[in-house]
Amino acid sequence: MKKTHLLHIVILGVILGFLVSTLGACAVLVPGETANRNGPPLGHAMFGAYVKGGVWNQEILFELETALDHEFKILHYFTNWDTPFDSEAVQDILELERIPLITWQATGKPLAAISEGRYDNYLYDWAKSVREIQAEVYIRIFPEMNGNWTTWHGNPKELVAAWQHIVNVFEVEGATNVRWVWSPNVTDEPATEANRMELYYPGARYVDVLALDGYNWGTTRPYTAWKPFEEIFRTPYERVTALGRQPLWLAEVASTEYGGDKAEWINAMLSNTAFPRINAVIWFNENKETDWRIESSRQSLSAFRDWHDDTPTVSTLLASR
Repeated sequence: MKKTHLLHIVILGVILGFLVSTLGACAVLVPGETANRNGPPLGHAMFGAYVKGGVWNQEILFELETALDHEFKILHYFTNWDTPFDSEAVQDILELERIPLITWQATGKPLAAISEGRYDNYLYDWAKSVREIQAEVYIRIFPEMNGNWTTWHGNPKELVAAWQHIVNVFEVEGATNVRWVWSPNVTDEPATEANRMELYYPGARYVDVLALDGYNWGTTRPYTAWKPFEEIFRTPYERVTALGRQPLWLAEVASTEYGGDKAEWINAMLSNTAFPRINAVIWFNENKETDWRIESSRQSLSAFRDWHDDTPTVSTLLASR
């Protein structure tokens, strides 16, 4: 072997060794970082909220946004099947240049009766009203269907049939501006094969947005414990993303103050990079089973505010997509 070739080999070895050591140093995680850096931080996703009463009383909404120094791009509200479509509320959301997300709950309505057409007059009325909006409206039906606290839980085949019937009615009425959001709970309750979330999936033709609902209950209940954000969503994320290529939202997410540091939990959520398919995070902002609100403490509010102080607004991000 010539000395020149040998010298080249030695130099190459030194360079490779330097690169390996440099990359190895970069791979060392600091506390709080996630090891799976597949995408941008979740804090760069569209940020929305359900703010109790905020859709009908915008002062409540604006007060929170002022404290947060950030606007919610998605405004979420709940309604039941006993009420007509609220065109005024949706128009108000659109006038604010926000995205309307409606959770439409068929509480107490038998699934078989829905698929058999017994509620078609009501469905057609809703479809006609939504059609007149002239903008995209996101509607979430049968949320958390794999949870035994809902009245539409327990019979996946009947739920799929009811879901498909509703979508078909809207299509017949020409309400093509609806985007249907399918949103199971992060855990199957009960955790049986017959109750797996996948069994409730009505198919890609009937679902425009995949979603997940997940909460950190902390120590608010005797049978719950504090759980990090990534632990709550890792497995359900893998299951849901296997179902289709639609956009993925966190339709309901929040943390309690009990059992850990809520501000740190929020920081871990916003800085998490392990879920590249998630492009919207919608916070459940109500003092209900526990105080889920962003403003439940000064530290919690600051965690959101400080993050968004250093990042573009959601409107800017949406416009750049």
